[in-house]
Amino acid sequence: MDNDLHIKNIFTQGEWYHTLDYKNSSSNGTFDYRNLIKNLNFPSMDGKSVLDVGCSDGFFSKYFLEDLSAKFVQGVDINKYDGSVAFEVLNSYKDVFEEKYENHDDFAPLKKSYGELGLINSNKFLLLKKIFNLNMDYSFGSIYDLSDFEIHDITFCGSLLEHLRDPITAIEQLFFKTGDYCIIDVSNSFNYKLPFINKPFLKYTGSGGNFYHYSDNAISLMMKNIGFKKVSILKKYKIKIEKYDYKIPHTLFIGFK
Repeated sequence: MDNDLHIKNIFTQGEWYHTLDYKNSSSNGTFDYRNLIKNLNFPSMDGKSVLDVGCSDGFFSKYFLEDLSAKFVQGVDINKYDGSVAFEVLNSYKDVFEEKYENHDDFAPLKKSYGELGLINSNKFLLLKKIFNLNMDYSFGSIYDLSDFEIHDITFCGSLLEHLRDPITAIEQLFFKTGDYCIIDVSNSFNYKLPFINKPFLKYTGSGGNFYHYSDNAISLMMKNIGFKKVSILKKYKIKIEKYDYKIPHTLFIGFK
């Protein structure tokens, strides 16, 4: 079996967060940004370095390099790719999410294909780096402590804040590592038609994997008080969760150093 067939196996049979294409194969992602991403108003990243915190499978890192002309992306994620839970949960939900993550780790059934490609686990970020020859690296790390990483021209954090107990520390850590500007994509932001949308509103969801929903003003105020300037919204959008066939709202923010 040649490498293309091993790659096809992982794309078509593996567990993916985003939908990506490789030749005539596509991954079965939870979210399909392939067309939508072109309308999200990301600025050019020509010649700039990017710190992608919560990089997941590397979909956005790949886009920054190939479509926005970034020169280098450093991906950071707390996923150990060993079946353990890769985001914060309440202790009361720990067993549920441990079982979920163990079931979603595709390394065991696809071990031969990963091995033939020189990969020791199911880290899709490193898979994309290898097969597309991308100038990006992966490091294990927490958004609560980015002290080991250099300052990058751009910092990016996608769909992570809702999973965090402490969003303020997270945004502050991004600020410390931002040279030019920071882009934060917030999932499950409140619908703009709700009456409290003009207030810095934060709602505790009561669940293990998603701690808070935010109004746009809540995120904007956090970013401004931490030190970001000219904080604005690049795009408000909705994207479908493919498995459940319904859409969730997102807000994409940018703040300058």
